[in-house]
Amino acid sequence: MKRAIPILILITFSSFQFGHSKTEDNQNAVISSVNLSHALSLVDSMKINGITMAYIWIYANAPSYDPTSAVGEGITCVDDVGRFMEVLETEILTYDDRDLIPIAKGMTQFLLYMSRNDGLWYNFMHKDGSINTTHKNSIADFGWWAVRGLRGLAAAYNIFIDDPENTELLSIIKARIETADDHIQAVIQMYPEQKMTNLGLRPAWLIKDAPDLNSELLIALSKLHNSRKFDYYEAIDKISKGLIDYQYRAAENDLNGMYFCWKNIWHNWGNNQAYGLLEAYKITENSTLLSSVKIWSDSFVPFLLDNDFPWEITVNSLSHYEITPLPQIAYGINSIYRGLISLNTIENNVEYTKLSEEAFMWFKGDNVAQTQMYDPKTGRCFDGIDGSLSVNRNSGAESTIECLHAIQTRRTF
Repeated sequence: MKRAIPILILITFSSFQFGHSKTEDNQNAVISSVNLSHALSLVDSMKINGITMAYIWIYANAPSYDPTSAVGEGITCVDDVGRFMEVLETEILTYDDRDLIPIAKGMTQFLLYMSRNDGLWYNFMHKDGSINTTHKNSIADFGWWAVRGLRGLAAAYNIFIDDPENTELLSIIKARIETADDHIQAVIQMYPEQKMTNLGLRPAWLIKDAPDLNSELLIALSKLHNSRKFDYYEAIDKISKGLIDYQYRAAENDLNGMYFCWKNIWHNWGNNQAYGLLEAYKITENSTLLSSVKIWSDSFVPFLLDNDFPWEITVNSLSHYEITPLPQIAYGINSIYRGLISLNTIENNVEYTKLSEEAFMWFKGDNVAQTQMYDPKTGRCFDGIDGSLSVNRNSGAESTIECLHAIQTRRTF
């Protein structure tokens, strides 16, 4: 199988596209600040059971940057496709890039293929199109890949909600999203029960007791609720309350305002609590959510900046913690940046503007490796920083997607 994104567009364009492209219909349209060239070079397609599915390869290694599979896992995954759908959502709905609609539709079909009617999801797909059902990070589950799949389907729902040619697909998307409801309800019905953890009593109503995972679920549910076609108010309210109960509060401590991600650890990937809580705040208007994020921004974010965005912080006691400084990846920086820029949108505070810009500058070279991580000419974002002046110059899907998210949010590089 060879890469086929040009074929995908040419062969399926007439059946997937609706409306006109911006190049034909709106010469004065605002142009996006992102370069999708590298991301689209990783997009591929195949027919499975007669349905054209699009996906994005997991890895692309320097210097060729040809798509590369993950040994033992597969060529693509829900984790990446789900998040790339959000990039496509912005390009299609904000910048009217209709040429991307066939890809969005193909990736929607992929997400439907990787999910089940019982609400569980697989993650990896093999080169032959079969689903990897045995890898520990791909077994049928309602966890990380399910939540990222829901983020992708939420984006798909927004893309096709006003498309008269895809009403049947929209109903299928909605039905598949709703298969998550039983899994969500099974956990949030435990509110306000608590359980004993190594941090003391903590909420018993978060999926897998994982605040980081639930922060991404909150992002998906908030987007769906805002479409006015779903009612997730109860889930949004309870999950957000659970997340602030996992916030470290000690006014005189370095870590004041930190959100625990998993057990007694904060890690610099997927720490989307601040952004997720602010999305919830816009819906519930619960001022404690906004106050929580302001403590995070005022106290913990400066600590992160002073310590050059560490990889992990492990809290052993109220008076002792350990920092793992490296590696650093775009996923972590974007999580922090989106929380800050969202807070600034609400508060319009010059200090939050400054903090958000300091976080974004990591992509532009203000980092421990003194290296610009994104190349606007190619659209590549390096996979991470491994040490002082040591950069992983591969450019896989996740790093590329998270960097594109950040640039889309900022609206300029």
